[in-house]
Amino acid sequence: MTNQAHLFERLAHTHKPDCVLSLEGPRPQAVPAPDALAATLGSDAIATYASACRPIYEDLRRIIGQVSGLLILAQLTTRRDILDLPELQNCDTRLKQAQERLSLLATPNGTLQHRAQLEAALSFCTAAMKTFSEMRGREALGPAIDLTGKQIKRAYVHLQAASSEKAGLAMVDFSQACCCGHG
Repeated sequence: MTNQAHLFERLAHTHKPDCVLSLEGPRPQAVPAPDALAATLGSDAIATYASACRPIYEDLRRIIGQVSGLLILAQLTTRRDILDLPELQNCDTRLKQAQERLSLLATPNGTLQHRAQLEAALSFCTAAMKTFSEMRGREALGPAIDLTGKQIKRAYVHLQAASSEKAGLAMVDFSQACCCGHG
């Protein structure tokens, strides 16, 4: 009977090969949006925090999109010269900018969980960029592409957990869409 219990526990902790939760790190979890916290707590500090989050969030959102596009291109072409594209350098520059902004972000009471999701997204973006850049010296691109894909998916899940449309933290920005009444 003990062997069956052990087998059950082992199977319960086994992830599918493409599961992003198989990667080390904190689990994605929905957190209170900074704007909701500001309304609830009536805090100017949280409103300032929400405003300071926007550029960090935007940097991470763009990195995720850019790396995802480069991964698709790498899978379709299996060519290493993708690593020489200026888009990869732009991602690296944006990543450093996001790291700097996040290091300077003041975290008032009530925003620690939100910041943790931003930090996790940044961490997985950093890991994805590193893995993507290391493809240059590898024989087979497949495993590196797969790992980078998992890392960027995990970054997306964390960033999505930190999303708040009211605070201007939306994964897809429809504010300039034709249906928004811009006359």
